[in-house]
Amino acid sequence: MKICAYVQEQYAKANYKNECLDTRQFVGLRVVIDAIERAGYEVEWAGKATVHKYDVVLVSLTSDCDWWSYIAERIQWRKGEYKVIIGGAGLLHITPFLPFADYFIWGRGEHITPELIKAIDKGTDFNSESAADSKTFSPDKIYKIAQADNPYPYKIPLYGNHDYQEGAIGCNHKCLFCGYTWHRKFLSDKDYYQMSGSLIGGMLHKELAMLDYASGKTDLNFSKLRTTAIDGFSERLRRSVNKPISDATLRQFLHDLIVSETKPHQLKLYNLCGLPGETEDDWRELISAFEYTNDMATPSGKQWSIVLHTTPFRAMPATPMACAPMSYRNYRGEFGRILGKGLKGNIVYQGRTLWTVESMGTDSLSTVILSAIAHRGDARDTENIIKISTNKKFWAASSPVKQATLEKYFDVGKLFKAYTPEELPSRYLRTYAKVERMWTKQWT
Repeated sequence: MKICAYVQEQYAKANYKNECLDTRQFVGLRVVIDAIERAGYEVEWAGKATVHKYDVVLVSLTSDCDWWSYIAERIQWRKGEYKVIIGGAGLLHITPFLPFADYFIWGRGEHITPELIKAIDKGTDFNSESAADSKTFSPDKIYKIAQADNPYPYKIPLYGNHDYQEGAIGCNHKCLFCGYTWHRKFLSDKDYYQMSGSLIGGMLHKELAMLDYASGKTDLNFSKLRTTAIDGFSERLRRSVNKPISDATLRQFLHDLIVSETKPHQLKLYNLCGLPGETEDDWRELISAFEYTNDMATPSGKQWSIVLHTTPFRAMPATPMACAPMSYRNYRGEFGRILGKGLKGNIVYQGRTLWTVESMGTDSLSTVILSAIAHRGDARDTENIIKISTNKKFWAASSPVKQATLEKYFDVGKLFKAYTPEELPSRYLRTYAKVERMWTKQWT
């Protein structure tokens, strides 16, 4: 039996200085390949020009955006007798994507995938609550995202001069919107979350979980710190999604940052916008925290630079907020326009000791619509998904043109609305916790 791991053209080495498949986003695929090889099979690499030569094709989706480029290439594959298995962190809702694979595996695949390959090899039936056959899948059946009881025990040899060894899994911060938390059961020898060095190297101490700061872990080296997250403009919004970072905590953090002896540098503040019930008054509460900290600090002639990187909320399948409504608004440039009125460019706050700019990376509404299709589409959307995926003019178009095109071909009202548990498109997908208990919450 010939098995290959599929490499999309956008991830081919020709597009990267370093080997793309040696990065954090493809760790899951590398672990699965190692497990398959330990089961006695060989796994090669293939692209769209050679994929037809194999019996089994492994496809890893790192995020929902991988669907579009994968489908564009999948349509061009030569016919063959291959069986396609899709997995990865980007695989959640599959109803509109059933024609593009034979099998789908949710969550950890190192135990499931080798057994599925054995069944394909022997021509026997295969059953798992974390896998679906495209021919027998039913949205009225319950499927569960596979978990791990322990980190993967083996080192993964990479192309460079280092190996990968899995450490902590998931996150213990139960933010209600977060797929990373609810799709991966937390496993760590520590009682808190901190991004490990792992494949991207040098991240230790550069990233701070603000909830850890709020719980007393305030011994920070600000000279190394580069990122932290608040995930909500106001204390009210943060508490509504179980991110209990108070305004007082945020102000204290900013104060400690400003009065530290560290040479000022840029800090990226990750945030969410478009949460249910959000208003522009919530936006102004964050500016008030900047103003308060600036006014309380003793002028020193030093200025910290803060980049406010704000991502529009997505209602992710298999999370407590899967049924929540999404905001149909293009937020790109809005924070600078509204909060930074009278200031230059994308500046949202200018003080003596710190200044804040809106990140230029805020997702456009068209990007959020594409995510909504991936998470909430249905079988009626499949034909238009193919049209969009294979239309080069669409992908080269401006954000407003993309938005107009998507509004023409998809029911955006349906995609962005609040759902009941019974009508939720991804109602079949569950995880290690009973997140469905929260699906009846009325989000305001």
